[in-house]
Amino acid sequence: MMNDFEIRSIREIFSRLFVIGIQNKINFKSFLRMLEKSKYLNLIEKNGYDDYLNKPIEILFYDITGYQIDKDTSYGIYNDAYWCGQNYFDLFLTLKKSFSYIFLKLPLDTMMNIYPIYHEMDFSSLVVYFKEIEQKETIIRILCNNNHCSLNDVSKATNINLGSLIKYNMSDELLRKASFQNINKLIDYFDVSNSLFVE
Repeated sequence: MMNDFEIRSIREIFSRLFVIGIQNKINFKSFLRMLEKSKYLNLIEKNGYDDYLNKPIEILFYDITGYQIDKDTSYGIYNDAYWCGQNYFDLFLTLKKSFSYIFLKLPLDTMMNIYPIYHEMDFSSLVVYFKEIEQKETIIRILCNNNHCSLNDVSKATNINLGSLIKYNMSDELLRKASFQNINKLIDYFDVSNSLFVE
């Protein structure tokens, strides 16, 4: 279990990684995908604080993105990118939901767009906002939209009954009750983390 000092330290580095990502003009969607698949995020989600998380930020950034940076210029920059990283981390701590889920429901381009509205508000306002958008579209609907496919396309490609997919699309709760086999098919088809389907 991470102590308060470790959490503060990780939160700071996590936020600065977003600054470096934006400085290096990495596509928003790509950056979140890289983060999702990283050992770095996996350790944070598992409360697995170890020496890896103490690596210099340049090495962490390279491990996550494959981008080599000559010098870290993120320290002391508290811009919209930093705010996004900070608030993603705080949503993770507050809501106890996976980063994959938070990133899916609140993509980085949306988070950047709401910065002018929410950056001076209390964090609780962002939590309320997240809970509102969380109910607007199901996980399956967002995945289909992001991948430009229909439920029928998913059914044909995965051999999951169309009726089951329609049911999963009614609510995230119903999706999470899907069989282990069907969840695995969806993970493979959409190339997403299994943490997306865990409450």
